[in-house]
Amino acid sequence: MVGNGGSMPQSGLKQISSLRSCGGLLSRLAYARARQEGIDVEPLLRKAGLTVEAIENKDAPLGVRNQIKFVELVANAVHDNLLGFHLAYTCDPREIGLLYYVAASAETLLDALLRVARYSFVVNDGIVLTVKRDDRLRVRFQYSGVARHTDTHQIESWMAALIRVCRKVTDRDLKPVHVRIMHARTQDSRGIEKLLDSEIEIGTGADEVTFPAGSGDYPIVTADPYLNRLCVRCAEAALVRLQKKTSPLKIRVENAIATLLPHRQTRIDVVAAKLGMSAKTLARRLATEGSSFADILSTVRSALAHRYLADYGLQISEIAWLLGYSEIGAFTRAFQRWTGTNPRAARAKHQRSGKHAANRARSALKSSASAGKNRQIVGRK
Repeated sequence: MVGNGGSMPQSGLKQISSLRSCGGLLSRLAYARARQEGIDVEPLLRKAGLTVEAIENKDAPLGVRNQIKFVELVANAVHDNLLGFHLAYTCDPREIGLLYYVAASAETLLDALLRVARYSFVVNDGIVLTVKRDDRLRVRFQYSGVARHTDTHQIESWMAALIRVCRKVTDRDLKPVHVRIMHARTQDSRGIEKLLDSEIEIGTGADEVTFPAGSGDYPIVTADPYLNRLCVRCAEAALVRLQKKTSPLKIRVENAIATLLPHRQTRIDVVAAKLGMSAKTLARRLATEGSSFADILSTVRSALAHRYLADYGLQISEIAWLLGYSEIGAFTRAFQRWTGTNPRAARAKHQRSGKHAANRARSALKSSASAGKNRQIVGRK
């Protein structure tokens, strides 16, 4: 939920980034955090296809892909593996804007969540929420027009922000009974459980927050039918103004593959069935987009391999399993084709570069603090 708002696309890393836009609150919070820690932010912005002017203009929408990339770069620079969660807890929920008020003025928690699900497209059209009420109350997050495997921090900020908003508008210590996260986070799982005050399941086939039975009937303490009608009217008008955006087939295939990898079900016929078409139709349609199933599968595996190698809590054998390989040798050979090196060497290099970056960040922060102290002394003189 953090990092939303806006309806007009901004230039991005690739042309496809312009298909999905957000208000950029998460990017702006990350920007502030980086500056606070003495990080030179402009190079990070350039790498993410963003500008200082766009960040400092709170009304300027950003590309969703640009935001994902920038927040990841900041997380690496400040050495905060849980940056998305932490940023979600630093902001005032009212900064979320219309989406917060349409929820805060509803009658019950179920009503609030249904409104958030309907109007999340207005504030971040790269994420789709669905709400299901059976024995429990479940909120599922799905990516649209953006490859899910490229993101870690944005989806986590949405989960944390949603839980925080639910607690605020009900004025209850509402604890999820279960949280499912698609990406693997072995070394940070305890930190996430502490932040969310809930058991989590990582490396799953979905991103989902489950609340206790009966929680949907909790009254909203700030319920206001007049304000709610006004907010709904504004949100509906915004939905009408927005053109419905469809996901390119390549991204839909990437997202399907990401959920199936740990189950070793990434055959083209399985993915095609998941997308409601035959394997031949899928191959033909991908070819018209200038792509192939084999290339997409390799790209997703390569991207995830680099991310998993940065998680030192994951053994190489576990990474091979998460990527759908039956043995370490198959993963090692594939990784060598992608990079020219083996997974253990790549992990060692990442560790060395991480230590160097940490030293640079500490030096920059120390220099910034020293400069500030000197300015205070001069000022007193």
